[in-house]
Amino acid sequence: MSTNILKKRVFLFMVVIGGMMFSCSEPADWSDPKDNVAPGPVSNVQIQNINGGAIITYTLPGDNDLLGAKVTYSYSAESELMEKHATNDTIKLEGFGDTGAREITIYAMDKSGNLSEGITQTIQPLTPPIDLMRESLEAAPAFGGLSLSWENKDGKDMGLSLYVPDTVVSGEWILFDTYFSNGKYGKVVFRPFDAVERNFRIEMFDRWNNYSQPYETSLVPLEERLLPGRVGSMYIWSLYDEDNWRWRGESHDAEVQRFAQIHDGRGPIEGDANYWCPGRLGDSIGMYVPGAGTSFIPFPLYFTIDMGRKAVYSRFNIKARLRSPNYSCALPCDFEIWGTNNPKLTAEVGDGSREANMAYWTSWEAANGTDAWKNDGWTKIATCKLILSSGESKYVAGMALSETDIANYRTNGYDFDINEGVTEGFRYLRWVINETNTDQIFTNISELTFWGSYKD
Repeated sequence: MSTNILKKRVFLFMVVIGGMMFSCSEPADWSDPKDNVAPGPVSNVQIQNINGGAIITYTLPGDNDLLGAKVTYSYSAESELMEKHATNDTIKLEGFGDTGAREITIYAMDKSGNLSEGITQTIQPLTPPIDLMRESLEAAPAFGGLSLSWENKDGKDMGLSLYVPDTVVSGEWILFDTYFSNGKYGKVVFRPFDAVERNFRIEMFDRWNNYSQPYETSLVPLEERLLPGRVGSMYIWSLYDEDNWRWRGESHDAEVQRFAQIHDGRGPIEGDANYWCPGRLGDSIGMYVPGAGTSFIPFPLYFTIDMGRKAVYSRFNIKARLRSPNYSCALPCDFEIWGTNNPKLTAEVGDGSREANMAYWTSWEAANGTDAWKNDGWTKIATCKLILSSGESKYVAGMALSETDIANYRTNGYDFDINEGVTEGFRYLRWVINETNTDQIFTNISELTFWGSYKD
């Protein structure tokens, strides 16, 4: 190796080492310099008292190192001092449980943590939101329980606890259940209770543990019982006018006898065909739509159940067919139930033809449908939407489901209430399914359960 080449390599080595030494030196301090100089005070303070709190606005000083402002306050004379910060010109205080006047102090604060001179102001919150909810609270008898409704106009997080007397031991109030909500129009039904007069106590509270004045009432829950589809080997429910269901545009499983499985008390069962499937390919069941031939049955799907006896219905539960992934079977997610005691036979519709019946019993465009049956002695008793805890209803591959959603799909089923004010008893129930959660034009029902009371 020549002397010149060796010198060049030594030179390059020294350059690299020098660069490494330079890169390992102490990094520059790019942080803001600290000082002990307090910023100027806020000015032009304005107070807007609101329900349960206050909105404080102010003008910040013009210090170069200003961070923002903070307010110190307490919920009561006995409670600890709280503080809230903001980097803009507004701070909102919430959670006050009364309308008493109290002092707050507002400071400007810089990046060194220095506080300005405090500006003391007086706030006087308006009626706490939980008290406004309490003023709107109404109680009424419900089937098998107690119905409570209230307004929560600002959608605040709140809770509601129901207490009943412990008559067995001391008669003292004991907690029955607690319900949480932030809906603007709250409603809950507590069950089960027998149809005997009973005292109830309701306490409403917010997330700051402010409690309203307790609400006490005495009422008799409406009688509610399970309305079974069969008792032992005796079937009570059946499909109405089963021989002519095709002419009414109704869509049943090719094996119609599967209908009995939705009230056998068994389902849902993993891997078992223990379900009923209303809605199929038209040509697989011989469905013929005048003007369209044999084709897919369109939405809405229809079927009519003879409940065996006239009853006033209070609520019902639908259990799904189990399959993976969860929530992927076709469930009714937008549907109606109509009731009557005098449904027309197909021979009584127009000239009794298939065309006349399709037009009368459906809304299908291909059948010139009019849904005329709805105005012919039928009453809508339920308007239902299946909503998951996320607020969604449709199935999407890979969607995240809460534990509650999974439990409802696999075990608990989905609960629906009958429309308020429906007190007439009906024997025949006609379902109108406008959508399914998978958009498939059929649905799988593993188990169907109704509650209410018989009228005869």
